[in-house]
Amino acid sequence: MKVRHILNKLSRLNLIKADREIAALKDQFRREDQELLRQGRGAEIVARNRQLMGIKEGEKTRLVGFGGVRFE
Repeated sequence: MKVRHILNKLSRLNLIKADREIAALKDQFRREDQELLRQGRGAEIVARNRQLMGIKEGEKTRLVGFGGVRFE
């Protein structure tokens, strides 16, 4: 295995407590999003993502992506 691959794997280990907490939150959001999608409530995901990014409801924007959701 090349050194570059080893360094890349080491960087993904989340050795710092803050990194582990961030990874856990991302996993939690991902699980919640998947559950909402299974229930057919994808519009709620879009609305939450727009709110988290500070985009007002009905506002036009040129941002093209966040968490797999496209906005225009």
